[in-house]
Amino acid sequence: MGERVPRDVRLVSGWFYQLMLLLLRRPIRHFFRLQPVNERVIPRSGAAILVANHVTLFDPIWIYAVLKRPVYFVATEELFRGRLLGWLLRWFGAFPKRKAALDLKTMKNMVQVLLRGGLVGLYPEGVRTWDGTNGPLIPTIAHLIRRMKVPVFSCRLEGGYLSWPRWADHWRRIPVRLVFNQLYQKSTIPSSEPQILSDIAREIEIRDYQLAIGDSGRRFTGLAAGLPKVLYRCPNCHTVEGLSAIRPLSSNQIECRSCFSTWRVDVCSRVTPVDEHGRDVGASRTVAELYRHIRELPLTPIRTHLLKLEAKEKLYLVSRAHFLFRERRFPRLRLFAFGRALLTDRRLLFKGKVGIRLSAPLAEIDSLSIEPGDKLHFTYRGTLYRIPFRRESPLKWTDTLQWLRGALPAPAGATAPPASASATAINAPSPPSSRPAPLRSGR
Repeated sequence: MGERVPRDVRLVSGWFYQLMLLLLRRPIRHFFRLQPVNERVIPRSGAAILVANHVTLFDPIWIYAVLKRPVYFVATEELFRGRLLGWLLRWFGAFPKRKAALDLKTMKNMVQVLLRGGLVGLYPEGVRTWDGTNGPLIPTIAHLIRRMKVPVFSCRLEGGYLSWPRWADHWRRIPVRLVFNQLYQKSTIPSSEPQILSDIAREIEIRDYQLAIGDSGRRFTGLAAGLPKVLYRCPNCHTVEGLSAIRPLSSNQIECRSCFSTWRVDVCSRVTPVDEHGRDVGASRTVAELYRHIRELPLTPIRTHLLKLEAKEKLYLVSRAHFLFRERRFPRLRLFAFGRALLTDRRLLFKGKVGIRLSAPLAEIDSLSIEPGDKLHFTYRGTLYRIPFRRESPLKWTDTLQWLRGALPAPAGATAPPASASATAINAPSPPSSRPAPLRSGR
């Protein structure tokens, strides 16, 4: 049987596009406080490519609302699982892209759109930012631009990350600027692909931490809710999953349950240590700086009674109880097991009530991503697996797994202590009097 979700691109109907602009454009621009800059640089017709930084799920909607022509965005296949949402996305010109796979169908769709004079929207980083900084660019973007030989434009979103960080549970109603520029004309595309990547990185650099955003008398609440997703280690004592938002959420504070350190979070995603009375007791640091500090720490093995390790095998993470889903053909996602995920320096395992349901060597995991809703996706031997991490940080798992796979070099002089010196469970807080071992993970 064929797939329920078609993968061919659907050209946007002219009457449908004009109707949507008439009904939705002004409300969207007003509600999100969008401020387009130099949007007239985008031609009303003709084949072109638009590259943009990816900060929220609303990015395509914002761009669509300020331009006077449809944009054909390449979107993650995960968004097309639902019938209604998939139908709407296709009517607006989006088409699916399989994660971490050589997707020839997506390439054919992009070529088809360009041959018909359409505007293709690309996110060169591939994923939304967690910490408000740019990630590495996908190298094939430069190859595509060099081969297509069409004008290339850029859109830099300013304030988009601060308006709704990926980790946040609540939206902040602050202005968002969309700055458009022409990156290349058809005849000025460099022959050097590294030069193309360098130019794109410069044009879409996220500058949200440099913005001066006043509250204008507005009281923002819930600014700390969700922050432990990215700060999955206490900045002070390094306890894993030690941070939690203080209630009421109007306090905009997070606290470590192990060392009882407290921080206040502001609308600019800056974190300031405070005392029990809410007074500042230290310098502010951005979420990006604290996250970078977490990633620069070494990794420590742990013990558990859930798994018998092989000789010289080291265990690093044990999850809470979660569901494991498996998909052999899109979009047929089925429940596969219920239990705990475990990560060693050799394999990613999932243990259910009847034993080990999955044991995937790290070298054989073909793709790794965090999809909307904090769902960890990975592919093993051609089969997609999903673990919805609803009560712990999925970023902790992707960072640690990538570090173990060698995506990032080990810290200089970092030596993991023997397993006997570590905690009995990764989710158990370290005693305040002990000196906890830090954790390093990759993006």
